[in-house]
Amino acid sequence: MSLGDKKLFLLDMDGTIYLSETLFDGAAEFLQTVKDLGGRWIFLTNNSSRGTEAYIAKLRRMGVETAPEDYLTSADAAIPYLRSLGEDRCWYVCGTSSLKGQLRAAGVTVADSREAAEGVLLGYDTELTYGKLEDCCILLGRDIPYVATHPDMVCPTWFGSAPDCGSVTEMLRTCTGRSPRVIGKPKPDMALLAMERAGASPAETCLMGDRVYTDIACGVNAGIDTIFVLSGEGTREDMEKYGVAPTWVYPDVAAVLRDLKREHGI
Repeated sequence: MSLGDKKLFLLDMDGTIYLSETLFDGAAEFLQTVKDLGGRWIFLTNNSSRGTEAYIAKLRRMGVETAPEDYLTSADAAIPYLRSLGEDRCWYVCGTSSLKGQLRAAGVTVADSREAAEGVLLGYDTELTYGKLEDCCILLGRDIPYVATHPDMVCPTWFGSAPDCGSVTEMLRTCTGRSPRVIGKPKPDMALLAMERAGASPAETCLMGDRVYTDIACGVNAGIDTIFVLSGEGTREDMEKYGVAPTWVYPDVAAVLRDLKREHGI
């Protein structure tokens, strides 16, 4: 069990590689070193508020060039599940315009009004309004499917934390008594799909993230090694709090880079 044995690194982004619009020290060199060593990285993000193109543009602003195949989002993972509940089912999406556009492009029917909805999909909604919350409460009073892209309680920002999808699901649970079927991390689906796409085995794969209850739990549930970095939301106390043990704990990606280079004699 060694960092030097890993060929595929599954990476959380916000809080792990960057914070808001600031790339962490060592992040760009880490990404390049993995490639130079013949490996690959794929960004796994629970953030369903934006599509791949927005992430590509964001990383480019920070000086890192990426491609669509370098990303896997909770929205990507949600699409097959939504289809499994009926190709023609119409979904009320409490999410951003970007998420709705991504779903429509994939052939998922997005409701234009509450009246047409046959299911509720909740994402990280930076365009959230009270009207959307009220619509969700009305719809969740009916016997229809309820899905959330991910369970993250907060989103790390330059000023601290902002409410994420999990905070909204808790608010709706208080109002309606209903909890969603969660798709993204900590469920193993995203990690398993990434390994399948990359042609990598669990032994060759490692997941790095800043949240124990989503990132690290996802890796554990997928049967792969994990790196918990303390540069974002998570703290050491979270390991005991959530009962999830990462393989390694590092202060940040720069420290991971130093050990990776040391193990390869760079």
